Amino acid sequence: MADTTLDLRAQQFSENVVPLAQQKYSKVLPTVLIKDVVTSKRFSQDQIGTWAMTPKAGLNSVTPQNDPGLSRRWANLTTYHDARILDRSIDLQILADPKSEFTSNAARAYGRFADDIIISAMGGTAATGETGTGSKSFDSNMVVAAGGTSLTFAKVNSAAALLREKDVDMESDLFALISPKGLQGLLGEKEATSSDYAAIKALVRGEIDTWMGFTWIVSTRLPKSSTTRDCFFYHKSAIIAGMPEGLFVRAEERADLSYSYQIYYEASIGAVRLEEDKIVKVQITES
Repeated sequence: MADTTLDLRAQQFSENVVPLAQQKYSKVLPTVLIKDVVTSKRFSQDQIGTWAMTPKAGLNSVTPQNDPGLSRRWANLTTYHDARILDRSIDLQILADPKSEFTSNAARAYGRFADDIIISAMGGTAATGETGTGSKSFDSNMVVAAGGTSLTFAKVNSAAALLREKDVDMESDLFALISPKGLQGLLGEKEATSSDYAAIKALVRGEIDTWMGFTWIVSTRLPKSSTTRDCFFYHKSAIIAGMPEGLFVRAEERADLSYSYQIYYEASIGAVRLEEDKIVKVQITES
């Protein structure tokens, strides 16, 4: 006879995994815009360009008839999945414990998957146009070159300056996504003032997460080519991620495996860069 509490345990497993992945194990997902309940294989996000007023020619002048500057970005959903077989001798009640290793491991896998998709969209080519047949590459003017050095105060200042020059809102929702070696590189800056050095040490120790207007996030998932690592300084509205509601989870008996229980979980997510003016790629050298 099948275990009548199995469905309840599977539901509890899913309910525990999603918040863990979004709030603890996914570092990047909370820093971008979210499009909930995407039910198709791809999704689009419409945008309105910058408007500008012009002088009025005179009394009763002709009403301007300017294009609203509409544009569209597209993202395809990528689906990942995994399944684990648990022998009947293992008590499945532990799946209802939000601190269980089963829940934590699934949440970590989901978080890494989400971060990889979003980070790829940050520096990748964005699909554009009415049907997504157009493309927009990363703006080379928004790149701070590695120059043979790690992350420096000068590079951080350059990234902030590029965002300010694009009239990006610098008061909130700014993030610095860097590598562990990049953060360590800041500690080696000779020109650091005592207050700067103290702040960086606090970042390294995890005592603070905000400095120079950016919320700092350290990730090991950032792309690297040869000795050049890409870090990103951006506003939250620069990227959007979309996903189906929740996480698909099933727990069931496997008659072909001595009636052991199989835990299966699957997730889909897509992401696209919305505005090139709101994100800076800061390259650093890592040996």
